Amino acid sequence: MTTTLLFDVDGTLIDSFPGIRHGFLLGLKDVGWDVPDEDFIRRIPGPPMPETMRSLGMSAAQVDQAMRAYSDYMSGEGWQRFEVYPGMDVLVERLAGEGYRVCTATSKSERFARAALERAGLLEHIDFLGAASNDGVRAKKVDVIRHVLETATPERPLMVGDRLHDFEGAAHFGIPSVAVTWGYGAAEEWELADYVARDAAELERIIREF
Repeated sequence: MTTTLLFDVDGTLIDSFPGIRHGFLLGLKDVGWDVPDEDFIRRIPGPPMPETMRSLGMSAAQVDQAMRAYSDYMSGEGWQRFEVYPGMDVLVERLAGEGYRVCTATSKSERFARAALERAGLLEHIDFLGAASNDGVRAKKVDVIRHVLETATPERPLMVGDRLHDFEGAAHFGIPSVAVTWGYGAAEEWELADYVARDAAELERIIREF
């Protein structure tokens, strides 16, 4: 039975924090909202951005306004401000070439996920692009994972991510998960995963032994 890998994108395959951070701050500025501390800002990649805005106490109208500013920036310069994590491009290419089925399960919108993965040279190795819908209806990680399971019908899935949303979403469907420590999560979040990888080489060992 072929193992299907469900990769989160931000914080797992690519470090997109610089662009996301700047877009987030532009959204706050547009509605005149106070900037939270850096500890909060470091945790913004992963969850859907409207959810993060709401967690600050914004009204629905303020969230909509802030999201317009955020999306305008991300549509231009923002989505391009990222780097592929060391070894992840080579690993994805190698695993796909060996017959592993490689999918994504990201809260990034389909549009931005496709653009970023194509720019990173990873899209050609992705068998199924599982992402948040462009209209925002499918946004939470659990809904994205459900979309992947129902549409791609993966065999023997294994979720690879960096935040609690990845591990909780996988557990909801009884899917094992791997936490990668180079992303945006914290040690207490990694404890929710079945495995922990500290670099691409360790992640490869876990996948091959799965």
